[in-house]
Amino acid sequence: MAEALARQEIVVPKGPVLAMANRFSRYKSEEEKMVRKVEVQGDELSYLRQRREMLRSMTPEQVLQMSEFHKDLNVFEALAVAKKEEKIIIPQDVHDRIFTETDIEAIFSAWTGTAVIYEAPDTPFGDKVAYDWKTDRGMQYSVTFNVLQQFRGKTNCALVVEHPDFEFVDLGNNRFELKAAEGAASLLEHFPKKKGWYRYDERFRIPVGNPKKDDGSTKHFWRKDTAHIGLVAFDSGGSGRQVVYLYDGPSVGLGVAIF
Repeated sequence: MAEALARQEIVVPKGPVLAMANRFSRYKSEEEKMVRKVEVQGDELSYLRQRREMLRSMTPEQVLQMSEFHKDLNVFEALAVAKKEEKIIIPQDVHDRIFTETDIEAIFSAWTGTAVIYEAPDTPFGDKVAYDWKTDRGMQYSVTFNVLQQFRGKTNCALVVEHPDFEFVDLGNNRFELKAAEGAASLLEHFPKKKGWYRYDERFRIPVGNPKKDDGSTKHFWRKDTAHIGLVAFDSGGSGRQVVYLYDGPSVGLGVAIF
């Protein structure tokens, strides 16, 4: 299957460039969703990594034409859908390219395939990061991430892992552990300590550095004042095409684009 993917030729389907975008609509559900365990193994992981590299070789217009958009899924459901269809969740940098390099006018909110782990401001990474959250209906969730030795002691940084190189392991009773494939976690330095407008890292298109004025080249960034583990959420509404969220708990229902 991986060899077939490697030989696949990218052909843009005929029809309007915004055919996929026309199905988008703005939404954000706060309802809890049923959670599911997702596992990625061996050959499947290699195949999905090739899909990710193929995705980055495509133009934003090709990505729009050849991706599927699903509404109102929490992170666990989004990962389950991607696994079932043997596809990847489109990462943050590709979402950003779509909205900065095309004339798309669709309005939607979506989880991306970019997972980020960060500590509270000025708090160094220890051996583990823990994040707890409660839904509007009072349901309690928690997720942990074991920090590799080489990242411990780092302050005001974030760890970034892209789908399919991570999974949320269900420990029962709404408790989860985020696990990354070996060597898949990257260190993002100069991670913002508060919400505001920022320049962004070119690789992941995640805000970094010191706060800036909104000059058209910056992105509005939302983070918590505490530790957090979750996927980057992208909001394209109005000026929201510049908004990057690392704020919502994984139980929140948003859209997801898969390839």
